[in-house]
Amino acid sequence: MRKQILFLFSFLLGLSLFAQQSEEVLLTIDGNPVYADEFSRVFSKNLSLIENEEDRDVNEYLDLFINYKLKVLEAEDLKLDTLASFNKEYNLYKKQLARKYINQSEVSEQLLQEAYVRLQNEVNASHILFNLRADASPKDTLEVYKKAISVREKILKSKETFASLAKQYSEDPSAKINGGNLGWFGVFSMVYPFETGAYQTEIGAVSMPVRTKFGYHLIKVNDKRINEGEVTVAHIMIEETKDPEADKAKAEKLYKELQEGANFADLAKQYSDDKNTAIHGGKLSSFKKGKLNSEKFENVAFNLNEIAGFSKPIKTKYGWHIIQLLAKDTVGSFDEEKFTLERNIKKDSRAQLIASEVLENIKKLYQLKEDDPNLSYFNKNIKVNVSTNTLESSSLTDIPQKNLITLGEEGETYKDFAEYITANQKKASSLKTTPQALAVLYEEFKNDFLKEYHSNHLENIDEDYAHVIEEYRNGLLLFDLMEKKIWNAAKKDTTALQQYYNKHKNEFVTPASFKGIIASSSSKKMMKKLKRELKKESFEKVKENFKDIIFNSNTFELNDPSLPKKLKIKKGISGPYQHNGTFVVIKINAIEKPKIIPFENAQGQVISAYQKQLEESWLASLRAKHNVKVNQSSLAKLKKKFE
Repeated sequence: MRKQILFLFSFLLGLSLFAQQSEEVLLTIDGNPVYADEFSRVFSKNLSLIENEEDRDVNEYLDLFINYKLKVLEAEDLKLDTLASFNKEYNLYKKQLARKYINQSEVSEQLLQEAYVRLQNEVNASHILFNLRADASPKDTLEVYKKAISVREKILKSKETFASLAKQYSEDPSAKINGGNLGWFGVFSMVYPFETGAYQTEIGAVSMPVRTKFGYHLIKVNDKRINEGEVTVAHIMIEETKDPEADKAKAEKLYKELQEGANFADLAKQYSDDKNTAIHGGKLSSFKKGKLNSEKFENVAFNLNEIAGFSKPIKTKYGWHIIQLLAKDTVGSFDEEKFTLERNIKKDSRAQLIASEVLENIKKLYQLKEDDPNLSYFNKNIKVNVSTNTLESSSLTDIPQKNLITLGEEGETYKDFAEYITANQKKASSLKTTPQALAVLYEEFKNDFLKEYHSNHLENIDEDYAHVIEEYRNGLLLFDLMEKKIWNAAKKDTTALQQYYNKHKNEFVTPASFKGIIASSSSKKMMKKLKRELKKESFEKVKENFKDIIFNSNTFELNDPSLPKKLKIKKGISGPYQHNGTFVVIKINAIEKPKIIPFENAQGQVISAYQKQLEESWLASLRAKHNVKVNQSSLAKLKKKFE
């Protein structure tokens, strides 16, 4: 709830911390300037949210803006930004947001273009896997690579099929069953190196060994095709029985009814033998080509082009089907696909490439000072092989009492690195010597420090991050302020609430309504007949005689969207009215006039109204407390710009 309310304030937030402020002063609060640039940026940010031109009133937004500035000042005067609860939540969010900005940099144009090109095609491939740990030693890596090369040479020379050799050599357990065949797949379906190997290999060829986190792969590309996207269809299925002619005749009869205008979903619910989809009008989950166990069904589904159009009855191994196209999602233009591609790239193994790029950019930003880059002290004093034996940091004597690395006023000591070695030795377990292990761990130690430093100082580097974090800070302050001054005060003061209710009782009333019946049908002729019958017979009897008409018996508020606008609220039967694509007859049995809602039932509405009154009074006091002066010349320029 708290986070939701914070976003209500966001349109007033986002102060410019980087751009040079314009000398144009929009207003002053107690003599302190507020620049036109700040208001202009906030107002511009929200123009897209305002649909009606007449609502884009600079004066109204200026009032809101001034109220916001006064509220933030009040929160700071009350020292709400020094509370432990505030700082805990603010610092946690700041850290989480910084991590997001650091780890998810802008995706490079090259990766985007590559992904888009691949998105337009799909690959059918098989593979042979040679298992290898991601942290394997150079010796083990070379050994597995040579094994993969020898098997590849055998494939190229042998008359045996790739599938039979996959069953013999692949360490992927599924290969024993499928001969290494992975079927059809597209971009983002496989780990990035494997995907690259598959897309870069020609049809019928076998790739050189491709290294992934699972090991080395030999990839044979069986085929490639254009990505036709995915479709959503519904179907009516007539299950195959012992009487094939009757099955076919039933399918053809249903097809004829559809041609004559019958509703596809209704027929599916009534007649389809696929009971799992029949209850949903025959609708299947969206699918790509190759995902169903019927190539014929897929081909017919993808050949449908008109939404709501349907096929002739087709025969598959499951029986007869009539297929209706509900939606078709083909590959869009680069601009249309860009957002989805960016999101998928950041979730994909490509993210490691982005993270590496981010780290390199961070290194370029700062000049890290190293006291002992060659780690002379550690190489001299560590007596165990760090890659194989546990090092206790406490065993190191005469450890220098100073920073090993320093950046600005911050740094990490020799002792910090000693403890880091102890905590992260497993990362160096594949290395042979202590100097090798120390070099790897030291590089990670420096990288971790740089990323942490960058995170803590990101608002000085990244303007977008600085704006977002400032928005969140002020949102937290305003939430706490409003809770303290308005929301809790209104909820807890029951006497004041009761007094407010007594004074404004006529504002808390039930809406005008009526008890009656709404009947609807697509046939105007039938509705006229129904109207005549309703005047003569009871509702129960009429309902029994008109089974094709939809009846709704209830209490209806006068603003109910199911009521036609021309309806006159008086007892009796009226219509038929044309409304929402149907014809409607309405019978009004009793009209309910608005009634005052008892205090107990209206308490939520009373609290909301009382809170609004309190806030208006409080804002008036803030306006009186502070001296606000608006520069009319600057305001006129803003109006000219936005209006």
